[in-house]
Amino acid sequence: MTPFSIIVPVYNEEAILRRSIQTLIQYADSLDSRYEIIVVSNGSTDASDVIGKALVRQHAQVKYYSIPEKGVGRAFKKGIKASRYDHIIFIDADLSADLTFIKLANQHLAENALVLGTKIKGLQNRSLFRKFGSLVFYLSVRFIMGMKYVDYAPGAKAYHKNFLKKYFTYIDDYTSFVLNLTYIATIKKIPLIEIPIACDDRRESRFNLWREAVSKYRGLVTLKYKQIIDAIE
Repeated sequence: MTPFSIIVPVYNEEAILRRSIQTLIQYADSLDSRYEIIVVSNGSTDASDVIGKALVRQHAQVKYYSIPEKGVGRAFKKGIKASRYDHIIFIDADLSADLTFIKLANQHLAENALVLGTKIKGLQNRSLFRKFGSLVFYLSVRFIMGMKYVDYAPGAKAYHKNFLKKYFTYIDDYTSFVLNLTYIATIKKIPLIEIPIACDDRRESRFNLWREAVSKYRGLVTLKYKQIIDAIE
């Protein structure tokens, strides 16, 4: 199996961080492959840094970084720069996506630059509010950008490192980078695939969902503007 890097963003996850990383290690060990887990705290103010540094001392597979500013995209960019392997898999800290996505995504990256794990087409145990929000954003993207893909949340996505390096400037500091990279792959006919995933996401969000929604729609409008003025390189 091809070696892979797992990037895990962290924001005030002291309650689950140790358990989640140990669970990831146990699963990744079962795949009989070289791997690394890159944990990136972005703006955490709790004990996440203490726990992360302890995990590094206990497990050779774990790297831990801490940046002062909040932003999932910021954490992703830091993880990319720190990654050792060409196959990069992005997983939420709460492990809400079924971990079998890691194996499947790693296999699909042999022929694709981008693998989109999608909750809408899979089994999702989430609140009606989150389901509705995801559906509305998917319909908005389909109407405004004409793209058929349905899940643009950061978690449960995988990328070939060469693709990320080439289009690194399209990775924003927050959550629009999945939409941006999917659009780039679509218009440039770069191979990508969407696969259904099981998702159990009943935990209260670490973030303000309304503010996150505003950020996503701002990113969508920005992307459309770039499309109109032909600013996509």
